Amino acid sequence: MVLKSVGAGILALTTALAAAGCGDGTASDDGAPVIATTTIWADIASEVACGAVIPSLIPPGADPHTFEPSLRDRETLDRSSTVIANGLGLEAAVQPLLDTTDATVIEMTDLVDVIVDDGHDDDHDGNDGHDHEGGDPHIWQDPRRVIRTLDAIAAALHAADLDTCVDDYRAELTTLDGEIEALLADLPSDARVLVTSHDSLEYFAERYDFEIVGTVIPSTSTLAETNAADLATLADAIEAQNVPAIFTDAFESTSDADALARRLDVRVVPLLTGALTDDPATDTYVGMMRHNATLIAEALTP
Repeated sequence: MVLKSVGAGILALTTALAAAGCGDGTASDDGAPVIATTTIWADIASEVACGAVIPSLIPPGADPHTFEPSLRDRETLDRSSTVIANGLGLEAAVQPLLDTTDATVIEMTDLVDVIVDDGHDDDHDGNDGHDHEGGDPHIWQDPRRVIRTLDAIAAALHAADLDTCVDDYRAELTTLDGEIEALLADLPSDARVLVTSHDSLEYFAERYDFEIVGTVIPSTSTLAETNAADLATLADAIEAQNVPAIFTDAFESTSDADALARRLDVRVVPLLTGALTDDPATDTYVGMMRHNATLIAEALTP
């Protein structure tokens, strides 16, 4: 696991956003001036906006890897001045719309160190656009990385004449990070092992000291497919390390994970890894992270 680090381009980005948004805030009076691609980033932006609702292009419960936008989504983008996107290919089907919109698109993965799989440390200087080949897009699985995106989000909101409460939300996420760490503290080192349906928990594992034993789909995208050789290797690893559970995403197909779990007599534990829900317990980023951490702790406790 290797990190690709962001450079000093953040200051230039926030300055440009502020300059682009100066004025009367009427660039998209018939729509939301700021929108997000996913429910997770929409909630984070809404919290930074002191509770003002930042809409999400992708609805609750939809897998951002597979979501197909409609003509209405195109119109929504056209009425917006700023789009808060994840980047690194997460919103693959939405990307053509993002590439052609007149709105300013801010990719959160441009603002933090990202995990890459090329075996080398690369420095991202903020000037290479979308050049994150091989990077893992699931940065929100580490609250500390989310904290590092908040100033850029606040700048975008300020440019759209929206109030911001960035310090309050930064404190809330710092508290969340500590709560998750405490929740997982009693797990012994040999129990801190994760098997997932696709490669979605690398940032969680790095932050909270887990080992990723393997994935059912060896990809950061749910669009990829399994193969028999990889599943056989994974089965051997699960048995060798006595892994008690496979963690899946609640909104993706789990047939391969279910079959593997039945064969090995281990649990399948659905998590919310890519989208929020309409349930009050998991309709916020903070609630989702607490929910997932609780399920992980329960499933792995000896």
